[in-house]
Amino acid sequence: MMDMVLCLASLLTSAEASFPDWRAEMLGDRPLPACAGERLSQAELARIAQGQPITPYAELTVAVRAADGVLWAGSPGGLLRLVPGQHRWRVFHSRRWLPDDHVLDLAVAADGSVWVRTRSGTGRLWTQATTFEAKAAEVHAALRKHHVWNGLVRRILLHRPGDVSGGYEQPSDDNDGLWTSLYVAAEAFRYGATGDPEAKRNAWQSLQALMFLEKITGIPGFAARSYVPREEGDPAKRYGGEWHPSADGRWWWKGDTSSDEVVGHYFAYAVYYDVAATEDEKRQIRPVVARITDHIIDHGFYYVGPPGKPTTWGVWAPEQLNRNLQRAGDRGLNSLEVLSHLKVAEHITGNPRYAAAARELDEKHGYAINTILQKMDWPPELVNHSDDELAFLAYYPLLRYERDTRRRAIYQVSMARSWHIERPEGSPLWNFIYATSRQANHWTQPSERPPKALIATEDYDRDVCLEWFRDVPVDTIRWAVRNSDRRDVQGRATNRFGRSKTLEVLPISERMMLRWNADPYELDQGGDGRERGDGVLILLPYWLGRYHRLLD
Repeated sequence: MMDMVLCLASLLTSAEASFPDWRAEMLGDRPLPACAGERLSQAELARIAQGQPITPYAELTVAVRAADGVLWAGSPGGLLRLVPGQHRWRVFHSRRWLPDDHVLDLAVAADGSVWVRTRSGTGRLWTQATTFEAKAAEVHAALRKHHVWNGLVRRILLHRPGDVSGGYEQPSDDNDGLWTSLYVAAEAFRYGATGDPEAKRNAWQSLQALMFLEKITGIPGFAARSYVPREEGDPAKRYGGEWHPSADGRWWWKGDTSSDEVVGHYFAYAVYYDVAATEDEKRQIRPVVARITDHIIDHGFYYVGPPGKPTTWGVWAPEQLNRNLQRAGDRGLNSLEVLSHLKVAEHITGNPRYAAAARELDEKHGYAINTILQKMDWPPELVNHSDDELAFLAYYPLLRYERDTRRRAIYQVSMARSWHIERPEGSPLWNFIYATSRQANHWTQPSERPPKALIATEDYDRDVCLEWFRDVPVDTIRWAVRNSDRRDVQGRATNRFGRSKTLEVLPISERMMLRWNADPYELDQGGDGRERGDGVLILLPYWLGRYHRLLD
């Protein structure tokens, strides 16, 4: 614990400017302290509820004006905060911030902390000074302590809601390979930005876990989704899906591997190879990438597992993407994916076979042109935020490596269109990947760190990214968050799952989002506090931005 305190203290002395970061704790039945602010009357509460900016909830139960002019108000839906001069209320709700959303009373203490009495007990909110790097270090320390299993990075399921100390399980997940890939990249970027040898060790350990996913199947180039020890019994009974015993009898591995996993593997191999790999590690990476790519080409651009049939989503073949109407929605994304994979393989191995395959898919089957409309924005049932994640992970290496003038111009049109559609989401990951695609117009050595950003901050939404890092909570426990009953949310629709969503993304602190494949517009999210996310949602965009000097 002391080591962690010293680490965070040292990070606070870094070049980054500090900022106040909100924290919360639950205090059981503790009484509220004396209030240092001005308590408002019922008449004043009514005027606030009827005034501007509109309060998220019509009913206000209590309000206090602090000495600095900040207005705090309680409601049945949470705690509200309005800073003088701002045009929206901030909402603190869910068990992330409060024992219960229904606020009965509140007090601003002499030290500036805010105490709240709810139907389920007392809570306290306060700010502590931190930096982006210190915040990332705090998230990463928890990941290393709780979320790594044999190099794979997994969510955990808590035995008691919100209480990691009460024990937990690390269940297998369909996308263990994808989630681990994102962590590999985050730590590789951290190593590239800081030179910290621990980051390199972590990234290499998890990259070896990805290599094992390809090795365990016994099928050259075919990676498993996940694996579990044989002594756990038949995993199909617990997890469902398609499972196979390993040849050595020690493991069960999960098949029907999707394009999601494949995208993650290529992304991780590309980033680690360029940013962190030694010559010996590069020699180990090359044959793995070659086997995966050869498998795809040799099977006619399908991913083929046992018993010799293509997996459900491992499909990049022209006869499917261009001529099967049922696959029309996959055309743009899967074209982008396979062109990116071939470019990564060409870059890492130097084998001209992969460049030739990409040329054929482009010139004979129009795959480069297909990528332009890869982002589906209509009809609503085809708006898939998981696909957005896959697209941007594929864009990153493709636009860093591609130097053919015609194809690069097409890919830049595709990327620009996708980013402009995604722009309202305010994602630092999408923003930074878009920025790196522009940066690569000026910096053409992908295996070297750019000397500076080489792109103007107004060319992407840098300020939005900075605000996201300030606002994102370090608590990655999946609490239920309800926003559908707010009256300040303008515009309603339903997403592809039939769930209520808004037309404008709420701040990250007011919603529950643990991975980049989630719908940021969805109003009611989360769970019962028994799941904890790994925090790579924060780590990957931060360290990618640092490595590319977009946060300098």
